[in-house]
Amino acid sequence: NCLDFCRDQRPYLVSGADDHTVKIWDLTTKTVVQTLEAHTSNISSIAFHSKLPLIISGSEDGTVRLWHSTTYRLETTLNYGLERCWTLAISP
Repeated sequence: NCLDFCRDQRPYLVSGADDHTVKIWDLTTKTVVQTLEAHTSNISSIAFHSKLPLIISGSEDGTVRLWHSTTYRLETTLNYGLERCWTLAISP
């Protein structure tokens, strides 16, 4: 459904899909480095933060989740009672 490219030295791509998962891919080896699971519906938007070590995912479950881009740990979940998150915009 959505993807973004890492902007640091790592050759990574992050994807979000209808299986409710976020996957980090190594473009060199064409393998999945990590699968992130916490959303309860389709992932509709995904982004690597350009300055902070964060992966941000938005879902049709109405949440935005912030993941550490090195440890892949879920840092926080934002839920403002909205129906779904269609897109993300990150301002440096």
